[in-house]
This record gives sequence, C-alpha cells and structure tokens, in this order.
Amino acid sequence: MPGWIWILLVIFMLTMLIGGAVYAIRHAMAASRSIGQVSEDLNRHMPQPPAAGQSQATDRTEGPAFALPLSQSTERYSQAHALVLERKEQRRRNHGLIWRRWKHFNR
Repeated sequence: MPGWIWILLVIFMLTMLIGGAVYAIRHAMAASRSIGQVSEDLNRHMPQPPAAGQSQATDRTEGPAFALPLSQSTERYSQAHALVLERKEQRRRNHGLIWRRWKHFNR
C-alpha cells in the first residue's frame, strides 16, 4: 500500500475517534440533565428526613421488645398474634360469603 493511504487511514481513524468521543460526551451531558430533573421531581414528592437534632415521630409508645421485660414482650406478641388470627378468620368468612354468593349467582 502506498504511504499516502496510511495517512488517510490515520486521519479517518482520528476523526472517527474524536467524533465518537464528542457524541458520547454530548449524550452523557443530556442524560445527566434529564436524571437531574427526575431527581428534583422525586425530591419534591418524597418526604424529607428529619433534621439532625429532631427525632422521628413513631407510633410506638413503648421501647423495643428486647429492652422490655420478658412478660411484657410475650404479652405484646400474644396481642399481635391474636390480631393476626382475627384477620385470618375475617378473611375466611369473607371468602365463604363470596363463594356462597357465586354459588347462587347463575341460578
């Protein structure tokens, strides 16, 4: 191959390399702007965490279970388990009602 073809190939390669870099940088900048807008939208709609000096308000009036006496922990567990069983029983009753309704639906 003549020497001038090598020069053309090198120029073409450098042109493609620079063009690809410019293309990638432009698209990265556009993506960062759109991600920034999405981030701003999310921050606007999400609740903000409390400041460093403030404590987060919780529904609990008691401490964690491991810090309470065992009798209180077992009592809390039994109350919570009773609620779980009540919900399961209510779900069973609703299921039975729905099936009885469907049983007579097509008559």
